[in-house]
Amino acid sequence: MSKQRIGIYGGAFDPLHNGHIKPIDQVSREHDLDRIHFIPTNISNSEKKIFASHVDRLEMLSIGLNNPAYIADNREIIRKGISYTIDTIESVIEEYRGESIYLIIGSDILPTLNKWKDFANIMLLCNIIVLARMTKNNDSLINQELKPLICSDLAIFHSNSYGKIYLQDTPLINISSTEIRSRLQNNQKVSNLIPLRLDQWLQKRKIY
Repeated sequence: MSKQRIGIYGGAFDPLHNGHIKPIDQVSREHDLDRIHFIPTNISNSEKKIFASHVDRLEMLSIGLNNPAYIADNREIIRKGISYTIDTIESVIEEYRGESIYLIIGSDILPTLNKWKDFANIMLLCNIIVLARMTKNNDSLINQELKPLICSDLAIFHSNSYGKIYLQDTPLINISSTEIRSRLQNNQKVSNLIPLRLDQWLQKRKIY
């Protein structure tokens, strides 16, 4: 019996928008992932400010994710404190013992990926799929420590061994949560940027 492929996709999701969802749709198809956990950050380990409450961000995920394979996951919020990826991966592994784990990240993270807490252990526990926008020169984002980990062969990438990084070409979707918050604050249209049901919810709740 083949292993399930479980994706982990973290972020502030403040709010969730199509720039999050559409690349994940592509990754899900091309890597044949069985489930993808969308995990909102509790407290960022960077200086990023989060505006919406934990409750509202989880509710936005529940409303905006319309694929049964996509899971709004509150484990970092329940855990409290600063959210570190290593802790989240270990928690997901506990839930899916023996299955294949894939961490999904944006290409903007690549330059500092090897500086993450317990990076060596992260690479022992999962493979990493990078949402690499086709319009960018992603080679310039990869430092010398990461280059030996890059794998361009999908069959090898999905073999049983961990510690590999795959650059997944994804379309450029020029949307930011900052822009959406600004538009909502100014009563401007955002229906083309976020899922319809979430747009309706945000118009009613006015949390930004």
